[in-house]
Amino acid sequence: MSVGVYKLFIPKDEGCIEIIRKIRWDNRYICPYCGSKDVILKGKEGYKPYIQRYKCNSCKRHFNDLTGTIFAKKRMSLGEMFYIIKNLKNSSINQISEELGRDYRTVHSFAKEVMESSEKDNLLKKLLETN
Repeated sequence: MSVGVYKLFIPKDEGCIEIIRKIRWDNRYICPYCGSKDVILKGKEGYKPYIQRYKCNSCKRHFNDLTGTIFAKKRMSLGEMFYIIKNLKNSSINQISEELGRDYRTVHSFAKEVMESSEKDNLLKKLLETN
């Protein structure tokens, strides 16, 4: 099977962010810096318009849907990261990296981070439970 066929099964980033929002916020935004619930919507990220920005009225810091999660500041798409999480149990890192057309070290690094964070990270725990 060609790599192109596998890409059909990679979820769209827009769908991934909706899942993250539902699990993370559940209609109550919480500042990842100070824990305040006094948060307002502050537009969208310019480079990824499906990601919501927020501002905490307590500590005055800005953050987005991914701040403080395993998905923040990654060069892979959300779809690719979801794909890795979903296939981690049944596929080798080598196989996943070939399917995604990504360097082995990139996939391995993210997979290692997932495994190390899965017990502590509530968002990640819920994502792993759904797979």
